[in-house]
Amino acid sequence: MKTVPTLLTLDRFELSDELELFQTYYDRIQIDVADGVLVPNVTTQIDEFVELIEHDYIEMKPKTKLDFHLMVKNYKPELEKITKLQEESNIQINTVLINSGNHPDINKLKTLYTFTIGLDIFPSTEIDDITLYHDLNNINHIQIMTVEPGFQGSPFLPEMLNKITQLREHHYSGEILIDGGVNNTTLQLIQSQKHRPDIICIGSYLTKAGDDLEYRVKALKKFE
Repeated sequence: MKTVPTLLTLDRFELSDELELFQTYYDRIQIDVADGVLVPNVTTQIDEFVELIEHDYIEMKPKTKLDFHLMVKNYKPELEKITKLQEESNIQINTVLINSGNHPDINKLKTLYTFTIGLDIFPSTEIDDITLYHDLNNINHIQIMTVEPGFQGSPFLPEMLNKITQLREHHYSGEILIDGGVNNTTLQLIQSQKHRPDIICIGSYLTKAGDDLEYRVKALKKFE
């Protein structure tokens, strides 16, 4: 299980500071974008991120790849912003995760964008429901939310780990991510599962680590 830090910020300069910090430790970073409609929170927006890049407040290392977790109802304009960011700022985009409740046409989106499009599954969504709308073989990344989304620090929902097993039982061979509530305690539970995620996205356990950050990063690498 590899670690990807997840940045959920309410202030653009907080995002700038966190990106500078976590590029020291990680080559892949996920940025949460929430609109206050799909989830009850509004985070730093992609437009603000672009502005920081244009004014040199953020320096992206060539090796850094970004995931964008779009917790938004209207995702299509955000995809266009990410495309512009990629083309004009030469930033590497790994994948963009769209909420499954939006029923995105993954096959069509694959023809429109050079980055991959993945699905983000909220706790209320069942895996069997996903298969009604999607051929799992056409999806490279599926992220399972292990908290009620919107705010960092929400309690971990252990029953969501069953969805990893359900995906594998549907012969899904793509990358499985989990996001939310991962810390030194819940990691032990995650590690004990028969089917474990490929990627653990970690927010407040890293972003609020303070002086313990380097220790926590080293501890997390032991799970890889």
